Amino acid sequence: MANNAKKYIITAVTLGVIAAVSAGIIGLTNLLTSKQIAINEQKRFNAGIVAIFGENASVDTKYKNEGNGKYVQEWYWVHMGEGVEPNYIFKTTGSNMYGKISLLVGFDRAKNFKGTYTLVNEQTYASTLVDNYLVPVNGGDKELDDVTCGATYGAKLVRDMVKEAQEYCNGIIIE
Repeated sequence: MANNAKKYIITAVTLGVIAAVSAGIIGLTNLLTSKQIAINEQKRFNAGIVAIFGENASVDTKYKNEGNGKYVQEWYWVHMGEGVEPNYIFKTTGSNMYGKISLLVGFDRAKNFKGTYTLVNEQTYASTLVDNYLVPVNGGDKELDDVTCGATYGAKLVRDMVKEAQEYCNGIIIE
């Protein structure tokens, strides 16, 4: 009986040491990479602003979504240069049974849809969604409501995200 107890204690201690070392490695990895991950996310965000609005675009004011929206997380004024009225960009995130997607959705000062930029696309049919829906919608070759593309559930999610951003945009009062 004492021999079995010794085996159990040694096994428990060994597993505890393995768990502690693993947790330490995970924590150290997070410590070393979290800053770079945040920098890369900011670079991707800035690239999206430029992709939608051009080289002169910059963001300075951030507003958190405090409404009851499902997809819009935050929105920003997008400045286009001295003396030019700012535009709007909305950061949206949604998911369905095929995965998560996060987009920037841009509107000009007149609140017209300018395009999207994909920050995260974890959809099962990600390339189909991009090639057959996002690129044509951004290029003006496809209507937002035409979701038939081979990744219909992803397209419906994107459409709903853009429409919610449009509702928020329409609610912004122009001074």
